[in-house]
Parts: sequence; C-alpha cells; structure tokens
Amino acid sequence: MLDSRLRVSGSRRRMRGAERQVIGVLTVPNWQPGMASEVLPRAYRDILEVVADAPGPVRAKQIVPRIGLPAETGKIEGTRSKLKRLVERGGLDEDIPGMFTPARRRMAASPNSR
Repeated sequence: MLDSRLRVSGSRRRMRGAERQVIGVLTVPNWQPGMASEVLPRAYRDILEVVADAPGPVRAKQIVPRIGLPAETGKIEGTRSKLKRLVERGGLDEDIPGMFTPARRRMAASPNSR
C-alpha cells in the first residue's frame, strides 16, 4: 500500500514538472519572411485562407460560417480573438477596427503574389 502511494506521489511530481515545461509555448509564431502557413494550427490556417480569398476587408462574423462554425456569439468572439492574435503576430492587418485583411508585408514577400 505504501509503495503504491509513493509511486502515485512521484508520478504527480513528474506531471507537475511537465506542466511547467509547456508554459510559454507559442502556437502562433511571429510572421517571418518565407514562413509557410503550415506552421500554424489548422484553425488559424483556415482563417488566413478565408481572409486571403475575400475581395476586401472581412469581419469575424463573416469568417465564422466560412470556416465551418455556427454563427453563434461564442464562435464569433473566439474567431475575433484568433484574428487579433494574427494581427499581433504579423499575419493579418486591421486598418479599420474589426476589419481584417491579409498583411501587406506578408503579401509582398509571398512567391505567389502578383
């Protein structure tokens, strides 16, 4: 009985240490020239694709149904948060509050830009 408690206690210590090691992970890296969108989580890649395909600036409310989510307040707010994060990291521009476009510097460095 005592041995099993010691093993569980030791296991918890290892788990706590592992949890501390994942703090600070940057899932959405700062944009750098030559960086491919494949480094981003799937949800962020979908958002970038929708914004890139749009004929002009788009709002979170317009993006949500295009990435397969229901147009509910929570989904819109979550998407808006992702859009803001992409702006902070250089993947998108937000010249008008709430209106998102592909980042000009990202487009300028893209080998597919015209």
